[in-house]
Amino acid sequence: MYIVPITPMKFGAFMGDEEPIKQGVQSAPFADVLKNAVENLKETQIQSQQDNYDLAMGNTDNLAAIMINSAKADAAVTMTVQLTSRAVNAYKEIMQMQI
Repeated sequence: MYIVPITPMKFGAFMGDEEPIKQGVQSAPFADVLKNAVENLKETQIQSQQDNYDLAMGNTDNLAAIMINSAKADAAVTMTVQLTSRAVNAYKEIMQMQI
């Protein structure tokens, strides 16, 4: 029985493409990423609060959707906290640099 050896992937190649992944990809400014994260956080918190109210009043039967929206809100909070803490840490590092 012949076993075909695994060939190493080339750096920047994906699924047999010979072109690097980075071509055609533009990165968003950090301010836009942070703004989008905060907007997403607000939207998910509003939805989660509405779900909590509906559950307390007995207006809903779909507990799975409530749990999913709650998990989304938790993930949005975690992501926003991570982004802000990393931004603050980067700012502190820059301020400590000697010129």
